[in-house]
Amino acid sequence: MKKWILLILAIILFGIFSIIRSCQRSSREIVNVYTDKEIEYFIGKLAKKFERNESKIQVKINNLKNISDYDIIITDEKESVKNLKKEFKSKDLFKDELVVIGRRRIENISQVANSTIAMPNYKTNIGKKSLDILAKLDNFSEISKKIEYKDDAISSLQSVDLYEVDYAFIPRKSLAYAKNSEICYRFPATMEGNKILYRIYLDMNSSDNSKNFYNFLEEEFTEKIQEKPKSEKNKAIITKDVEGKS
Repeated sequence: MKKWILLILAIILFGIFSIIRSCQRSSREIVNVYTDKEIEYFIGKLAKKFERNESKIQVKINNLKNISDYDIIITDEKESVKNLKKEFKSKDLFKDELVVIGRRRIENISQVANSTIAMPNYKTNIGKKSLDILAKLDNFSEISKKIEYKDDAISSLQSVDLYEVDYAFIPRKSLAYAKNSEICYRFPATMEGNKILYRIYLDMNSSDNSKNFYNFLEEEFTEKIQEKPKSEKNKAIITKDVEGKS
């Protein structure tokens, strides 16, 4: 009998605790953040870290329809912030780099000539940079026949994971989404043509809490805090065949 009473009390206490937690969550101020799809997971990890120290704030990512409605925007796409309806201040936040992923490592980028390749379409910054790199190769005419254009970097990555293509061009921070692929080729550190610059935009009329998260992100990247590699298999091969061609 005592066990049943204790069980009922435990259920009641758990229910009360859950209601209290729910009320606390609903009373938190929401900071709405837009990020490009390929860095959503990465920025989400930083948001969770911020929330652990700021119990009155909840960061929601990519939860709105209109990009102008966000408090903070993080993107490498200049076109997406071209016609914002509010006043934003902006600055450089961090640089990422394009890598080639797949299941078979290559020693130089021209070796993709006989393989299928996925990349974002040319209207995107990542797609443009990927195609510009390949366009400098002598065998580009053959390579171009086997390129499959996707909507974004994550769709490109998924094409490799699903065995639809052999290789894909993606930003390095997108590797968190990879399941059946790894880095097959990494461009030389001296090459600039594969670098992707992400900028952060803050609504000038946003709340102090939005500004706090903005400052938090700035501090994180100023201190050069990087995510840990997903696994040993994603250690990159660095070769020199395109060095100086960026």
